[in-house]
Amino acid sequence: MAEAAPALEIRNLHKRYGDLEVLKGISLTARDGDVISILGSSGSGKSTFLRCINLLENPHQGQILVAGEELKLKAAKNGELMAADGKQINRLRSEIGFVFQNFNLWPHMSILDNIIEAPRRVLGQSKAEAIEVAEALLAKVGIADKRHA
Repeated sequence: MAEAAPALEIRNLHKRYGDLEVLKGISLTARDGDVISILGSSGSGKSTFLRCINLLENPHQGQILVAGEELKLKAAKNGELMAADGKQINRLRSEIGFVFQNFNLWPHMSILDNIIEAPRRVLGQSKAEAIEVAEALLAKVGIADKRHA
């Protein structure tokens, strides 16, 4: 039986600001269930790397694969790579999530309400459908009992 493709694979990612090369050939492979921590001093490129993965920042070189599907990139006039297929990047962005240190939930909403907000607004899911998915996700990470916190 063939091994499943990694959930996320980054190959030789480069990003620069003017003459300052911030990301110098970064590669990463993450499989389903992996928990990845990216550590480094302030200004070392951690957030830039994460933003490049779903093209919130445009890298200058490299490949990005989600579940074995390569993100289609094209060169912009400024030398950066950008999405070649708007529908593909939007679909892949819906499959990628990051949690940053100090990333806060809306304090006036429960954990469950925070989780269902995006699927309802962005994907148009019904409240019942979003709750069903959210409860499964909370159970998967062992915090189903915190849904109303």
